[in-house]
Amino acid sequence: MPRWAWIGLLGLALPALAQDLQLARSLLCRDVVQREPAGIIEAEQLPAGVDKLVLFTEIKDGSGQKVHHRWYHNGELQADVALRIGADRWRTWSEKKVSPGQWRLEVLNDGGDLLYQRTLTLGPVESPSP
Repeated sequence: MPRWAWIGLLGLALPALAQDLQLARSLLCRDVVQREPAGIIEAEQLPAGVDKLVLFTEIKDGSGQKVHHRWYHNGELQADVALRIGADRWRTWSEKKVSPGQWRLEVLNDGGDLLYQRTLTLGPVESPSP
């Protein structure tokens, strides 16, 4: 829903310029506790026993807008989670049951602009055949 600004000269209501939302943080983690990421994952490869990942995002100046968390497994889109931003500072997250393979996680604004991208391998890396 757009924000409205009153223009006193003619008494007309015109849409105000929407503030650009800012990505303050985006992290891959194991869980969220009290709205903060727990078990932050920095490695590019994880063991095959990991079965759930959480993509945590903190947004500034995006009230009323949405961000999308996209989860790709081996190049195929598995989930596009639309998350509404409820205030000018907003923490939100999505979680996904995962299986071994290549994972790519993206955070995009409603306009489709890429704000964050992360790739990782779950399970052993296969060597190319000789």
